[in-house]
Amino acid sequence: MKLRTLLFLLFAVSGAYAQTPIYQVSLQEQKLVVANPTFHIAEVLDLRPQQQTIGWVQRGMGNIRVPANLSGGVREGLGGWMQVQLPARPGSRPVLMRVHALRIGEHTKATSEKATADVDIDFVYQQPDGNYYVVQRYIEQEESKGLETTGRHDDNIVACLQRACTQLNVLDWAPRLSLAAPLTSEQVRYRGGRKPAAYDYPILTAAARPRGVYHTFLDFRNNKPTEAANLVVEKTTSANRPVADEVEAYLTTATGREPLRDVWGFSDGEQLYVLRQKRFYPLKRAGNDFTYVSWAAADPGAMSTAAVVGGLAGAAIAAATTQGNQQEYTLDMATGRVADFDYFDLLAQRDTALVVVYRRPGGSKAPLTVLLNGQELKTLPTNDFVLIPWTDKTRELNLCLQNAESGCYSFIPMFGTTTYVELKARAEGDTPALEYVPVKEGEYYVKKMRRR
Repeated sequence: MKLRTLLFLLFAVSGAYAQTPIYQVSLQEQKLVVANPTFHIAEVLDLRPQQQTIGWVQRGMGNIRVPANLSGGVREGLGGWMQVQLPARPGSRPVLMRVHALRIGEHTKATSEKATADVDIDFVYQQPDGNYYVVQRYIEQEESKGLETTGRHDDNIVACLQRACTQLNVLDWAPRLSLAAPLTSEQVRYRGGRKPAAYDYPILTAAARPRGVYHTFLDFRNNKPTEAANLVVEKTTSANRPVADEVEAYLTTATGREPLRDVWGFSDGEQLYVLRQKRFYPLKRAGNDFTYVSWAAADPGAMSTAAVVGGLAGAAIAAATTQGNQQEYTLDMATGRVADFDYFDLLAQRDTALVVVYRRPGGSKAPLTVLLNGQELKTLPTNDFVLIPWTDKTRELNLCLQNAESGCYSFIPMFGTTTYVELKARAEGDTPALEYVPVKEGEYYVKKMRRR
């Protein structure tokens, strides 16, 4: 009886965490120590492409994934904290701190956990001519290990900020400012240098969202569902899936109820839903886009408007690394693509495709030269990579190895995403080759290289 009661209490605690809408990371107990600071933080600007969360933490006995955010947000919460830590002093120079990325994560192993923080910031100074100049950019990462690491995210974030501010304080600003390109007040405040144009899609601007079924993404974006008076919506109840707010939908007929399938989503007249893995999930407005939370599956991009590539090997890797966790997804209203938040640091802009060519350690140590459309791109040593922003939507991207009879790979990249290509030469005597690899695999190895 006692054992049964104990198990009940353990699951009750896990269930309580599961209902927590968002975990708040607070910096209030943290201190930033910069000796004799020569600058102060006038303002913090949030230039992140996704500003709803800063990642995920694992809560409860079952390590249930819960979205996390910075207490007070980045602009006001982090900004207020930075201004307290680095206030204006006589003679100190006012700078803007721009946040390009701020993300935390947790990884569980058999006997321990690891908490990570990735911080990408730069510092901008206004000169007497009225223009702004970037003094320096810092990309920092910190990790900590232990049996329980959720409480260490504030330590990790501040460790990154501490290193960046300390380095900035001893930097010789004069040569940096003399070489930096001038930025206007608008350019400095928006990602990409200019304010994004407001979307005018009907689903974002219409006062009402009629009840009905969306057969395609365009039906959804145009706010034109097919009427479905016989639509029935029921909340899913399952002991194995206690967290995600999923529903099932049916169409009533003369012979009974038929599950709603082969559609994009539906509206019940108030809430919008998207179909994923045979269940529907509520969409939440997030700026010009929408987000939703569902369970990670073998193919996080299954809703993509483009074809999935990679073959059986790619599917096996994706299934092994993504199944069984909650995941937040963002629906891009310009393209209809769905992106896993975990990949946002490498996602390209909507008008750009990002291609990453990397070479893992092992095999011959001789550098190999990669050609892009016949022109030398980079000579890659082992354990290195190169990024290719691609903006031509009508021309194939052709990658080849210099002085190699084979080993070319040509394709039109998928815009708004990242494609990974591995330069494979991991054993002595192997014939070098360029091959597509699944996102999860490529992201894993490139992240390891970025941390060197």
